[in-house]
Amino acid sequence: MKPYKKLMTRYKENTILGNINGILSWDFEVIMPKKGTQQRAEQLAMLSGMLHKRSTAPEIGNLIDKIQSHAKYGDLSTIEKRNVTLMKRDYDKFVKIPVEFAQELTKHGAIATESWKKAKTKADYSIFKKDLAKMIDLKKKQAHYFDSEKDPYDVLLDYNEFGFSTKIYDKIFDEAKAGLVPIIKAIAGSPNQPDDTLILRHCPVDIQRKVIFDIAKFVQYDLEGGRIDEAVHPFTSGFFDDVRITVKYYPEDFTPAFYSSLHEAGHGLYEQNFPQEFKYQPVGQASSSAMHEGQARFIENIIGRSDEFWEFYLPRFKELTGKTFADVELKPFIHAINKVSSTKIRIHADPVTYSLHIILRYEIEKDIFADKITVDEIPSVWNNKMKDYLGIDIENDAEGCLQDTHWAWQYFGYFPTYALGSYYNAQFLSKMTQDIPNWRDEIRTGKIATIHNWLNTNIRKKGGLQDPLDMVKDITGKEFSAKYFIENTKDKYSKLYGL
Repeated sequence: MKPYKKLMTRYKENTILGNINGILSWDFEVIMPKKGTQQRAEQLAMLSGMLHKRSTAPEIGNLIDKIQSHAKYGDLSTIEKRNVTLMKRDYDKFVKIPVEFAQELTKHGAIATESWKKAKTKADYSIFKKDLAKMIDLKKKQAHYFDSEKDPYDVLLDYNEFGFSTKIYDKIFDEAKAGLVPIIKAIAGSPNQPDDTLILRHCPVDIQRKVIFDIAKFVQYDLEGGRIDEAVHPFTSGFFDDVRITVKYYPEDFTPAFYSSLHEAGHGLYEQNFPQEFKYQPVGQASSSAMHEGQARFIENIIGRSDEFWEFYLPRFKELTGKTFADVELKPFIHAINKVSSTKIRIHADPVTYSLHIILRYEIEKDIFADKITVDEIPSVWNNKMKDYLGIDIENDAEGCLQDTHWAWQYFGYFPTYALGSYYNAQFLSKMTQDIPNWRDEIRTGKIATIHNWLNTNIRKKGGLQDPLDMVKDITGKEFSAKYFIENTKDKYSKLYGL
């Protein structure tokens, strides 16, 4: 069908342009000179404008209409029909956005990110506040453009995870809190607490870097089609054969770099394992944001925090780190790695308390877009919630509301997908264990291929063929539920803490 071929040609061209934009954004975060912010903001804005014009050109809409009304539409394959569906979904949204607004949003994202970096370095929210206020205003306008009749935060939640809203997330997070809070309290009251000194040891950055590259190879992150660099905040960017991850090192604690590298490698593995035949097609992308985050946290937590992984990897870890960890024994070390305790920083949080960090952000964002709190109030609201939910006193803005770069990046409505991804994972793990009963034994012997094959077959190789909730039901045979996460958490940590 000629209209379909024309549509896919336009999509490929736009995807390549988007890849160029992505490389500029990666460079902005990793190696760009500090003075280049304004210049780069203008470059990104121009590219964003070009991409927006091309993606919302009347020709795109006309081609979609011709395809869907064509007498031979029924002859298209499932993949081809899905491509049209995904393109129409995006076109119908973004055609409502004026190109000037798209450019302004992108340009301000670069400027806000740079002011966030300065504010975080100086632990001074006032430096970022003005740019944050503008970003919130821009996101409200974007939501209004997308759908003026819906709650703006619901619009942004749906944009980040198709089909989701505050009504759905409220139910999920209420279930999660009800299940997790008693577990957290029981753990805190347990006399069987781990020894922090087994992991809180000075480990030079050059040694940590060797470990990070070694562990990336173990989980089969393809370094010939990827990179590992340093950034203020770990992230992943890229597409198919050029997927880049970043990490931040802490000399007195190896675990933040270690687990963030596993997390980002998980993102990278998702991107690197899409079917090559899906390249430059709408189906050549993740099912959703939460599915992507789930794949990252699967490698980080289900694999990287398992007893079996450390049974295999600890000897290698000791070899790479020399005398630093030479005296540690396996079981106490595993307990320390899986320690549950309240922490100020989300990306350093354990898998049990992590959801509370996400719920906190979700509630603040919801109130921001409902005009229930102002930009001036964000630090105090944040600090009060940290005290209420995690019993932590926040001492400065850098460890409080400035710790994440997402709001500068314009990622409002994205945070909930981090927790949702973990909940997807738990349900997938239940099914994977049925299909591969000995997967833990394989990890124990340093084998990960069978697990990758399962993830590739069931999730990665499907790309964007299904919406997330449909994928969960198709893989597991059951409707999505957070109960699997609660049950897994209770089972694992009851054994660790003797509950």
